[in-house]
Amino acid sequence: MPLYFSPAHAAFYDDGFHSIIPADALEISQARHAELMEEQGAGRIIAAGPDGLPITLDPPAPSTDHLLAWMRRRRNRLLAECDHTQMPDVTLSEARREAWREYRQALRDLPETTTDLTAIEWPVPPA
Repeated sequence: MPLYFSPAHAAFYDDGFHSIIPADALEISQARHAELMEEQGAGRIIAAGPDGLPITLDPPAPSTDHLLAWMRRRRNRLLAECDHTQMPDVTLSEARREAWREYRQALRDLPETTTDLTAIEWPVPPA
């Protein structure tokens, strides 16, 4: 049973399942469909090639805004995990509390001090 690929919708259609197949749909083999699904499972994206047939592409690189947002979410989680180190009733020596304060400040400074968002040098928490 043939499968079809619509370049306009970047979607697959099976005439045994779909009652309407878009007019631009091109026939592809079951074997080619299986190859495309395997590549998609490995992280590639399916798109229409110049001839309208399906191809796989590497996903686009994340935008700077996306990377900054990810960094801030992780940083905020790391800060929340050590909030207790700065509470007045915590039983830490002054030196240990200061080490945690410096670590927390380094986390807060990351958005301004990081030059390569794909290779962030995360501060190491005090031992």
